[in-house]
Amino acid sequence: MKCTLALVSLMSASVLVAHPRTAGSPLDFARGVPVDRWAAAVGGRDRLASVTALYREATIEIAGFDGTLKAWHTAEGKYRKEERVATYSSIETFDGTTAAVQQGDAPPQIMTGADLERARSSAFANSNAIFFVFFPDRRRGTLAIEGDDTVVLKPEGGIDWRVTLDPRTSLPATMVHKEHDRTVTVEFAGYETVDGITFEKEIHRSNGNPRFDAVIRFTKTEINPPIDPSLFSIARPSQP
Repeated sequence: MKCTLALVSLMSASVLVAHPRTAGSPLDFARGVPVDRWAAAVGGRDRLASVTALYREATIEIAGFDGTLKAWHTAEGKYRKEERVATYSSIETFDGTTAAVQQGDAPPQIMTGADLERARSSAFANSNAIFFVFFPDRRRGTLAIEGDDTVVLKPEGGIDWRVTLDPRTSLPATMVHKEHDRTVTVEFAGYETVDGITFEKEIHRSNGNPRFDAVIRFTKTEINPPIDPSLFSIARPSQP
């Protein structure tokens, strides 16, 4: 399953940790300088607090092939991701407890071990980090600040996402995590603003093997779309 999930991951924390420079109250930490700058750059906490779910579509370029991506994410950490590249296709879901993946016409497989840990953190990858980083009262996991520009989030039972902010814009420049024996790096190449919130427009992903370098360009973003809870199971096809 490790090999079969390698491509899937490329097409793709309520414990408070004291700020290393200002070891103050939990409130002081939650409003630490990098987190404040990031929140303001994305659209501000007031605007972000109203977001309960996101739906996004994108194109993918990988290994000389073109494909598409659809993803649904909720503020509580549920998600569904559908990918198609050439003859390859996959559906990945996480309902907050169980993660599953289905490739092509094969039966779904329940994720365990390192794959489940990665899925628990994938719920907060890329723009979906807004659901974890900015609202400590909702958070299940840990958050740490390193220096002036690095935020490390680790959802409960998941893995670390290490986010480095661009010191000029305070938006994420890179997001890095370990996946089995590889380091996966996401570079944020461009941004766009949708309904007052800033989202990544283009990202570049690599796991150290140039064959799997991917470029993802987002083409559609919906904020607070209608969500059918059964989306987060592979038992039925996605909504149109």
